Amino acid sequence: MDSFQSQAQFQPLFCSPALPSELLWYIIHHCTHPTTLIVCSSRVAFLTALARDIRQSQEEDEKSQDQEQEERQNSPQPDQDKITPGPWACQLLASPLYQVAVARHIRIVFIPTVSHLRAFLSVFNTNNNSTNTNKVPTPPPPHPSTYDPLPNLQKHPQSQRLLLVYGFLASHRDSSEWSVQGLNTTAAVLLETGRRTGLGVVVVEPVEDDESLRSLDDLLGEKMPVVSGSALRGAGGDLERSVGGGLIGRTVDVRRVLGRWFQFGVGKWETERQRDRLCS
Repeated sequence: MDSFQSQAQFQPLFCSPALPSELLWYIIHHCTHPTTLIVCSSRVAFLTALARDIRQSQEEDEKSQDQEQEERQNSPQPDQDKITPGPWACQLLASPLYQVAVARHIRIVFIPTVSHLRAFLSVFNTNNNSTNTNKVPTPPPPHPSTYDPLPNLQKHPQSQRLLLVYGFLASHRDSSEWSVQGLNTTAAVLLETGRRTGLGVVVVEPVEDDESLRSLDDLLGEKMPVVSGSALRGAGGDLERSVGGGLIGRTVDVRRVLGRWFQFGVGKWETERQRDRLCS
């Protein structure tokens, strides 16, 4: 009961962007049943990104020490904006028995649209009964790992039971829900689901191809409209004329919107990247 209560009191976290392999490595080694990962993209898109991630890691590992030394000499100024996966990416391919066992007890769902995300969250539960479609098998014992991707978070005596959402912002960005109103609505549903199920809520964004959206500060500094134009048009022409001048075109930082719901945190993967850059 104590561990359940501590999970229910877990401060919702918006974490720095992670590659697919980084996120999966964290889940396998630090999460336990009934942790659920919601990927806000199609299954094909996520697996394609994961394959590219792991392939890049393999290519990096195949480089010899002599080649790396030569590159450092010829390139005194390394590319600081290049984000590459850590050594855990290749380790995912090894599929040790424990890793396979844990993966069987972590639920993963792919929800590419905001409307479907809200609908899923509104009915999601973790009750272990015969009528619950979210049921997964009982997990194996916790893994004795020392890797902690989120060192600044409060520590729990047992593995974390989380509701992770991967690509929360990305799913809103290219839709009519990209507004303060849309983001607040989904965040409210998400946090209510975490409270109701007793799962700690963690949001992690993928590493974007757009170089202006690759860090936590980049994401939080992004501008978004207060109300989407489609929402005003849907409310009627009179409303659009009366308030449109004050709302359409007005933007705020994402940080201001998410700060109402989440604590911001930097993942261990970020510090690992910085260390790799210093060593390169």
